[in-house]
Amino acid sequence: MKLINKLNIFLADQQIFYVKLHNLHWYLVGGSFFTLHAKFEELYNQTAGVVDDVAERILALGGKPVGSTKKALELTGVTELDDLKISGQEAIKVLLTDVKAFNEASKEIRSLAAEEGDGVTEDQFNNYVGAYEKLIWMLEAYLEK
Repeated sequence: MKLINKLNIFLADQQIFYVKLHNLHWYLVGGSFFTLHAKFEELYNQTAGVVDDVAERILALGGKPVGSTKKALELTGVTELDDLKISGQEAIKVLLTDVKAFNEASKEIRSLAAEEGDGVTEDQFNNYVGAYEKLIWMLEAYLEK
């Protein structure tokens, strides 16, 4: 099923993104540390919820969710970070790239779910699109000079 395959790629992306957010949280340096450190924690907690919700949706559809890091790394389009210090500006740029990709993937999954008559998955990913669009706006506002 094409939808389950797309959901598993999205799930793999979220799993690796969860780790990446921890990297940003731990290696962040600079004047925006306190603000962004807290924001990255908020985002990785939200991402944990997305991981669980998407995996459970895959199960509800009769599929098998990606449950190993090895398989997630084979499927993901998310680029991992090295364990190096990163400034707030660079961290937000990295984050923005991933969030834009997740937004596009969410739109694609939403459309595919609609084509397959799966209103539940369509609604779930419509909510993700709204959340990602808001986050994109906020991240872009942060980067403005």
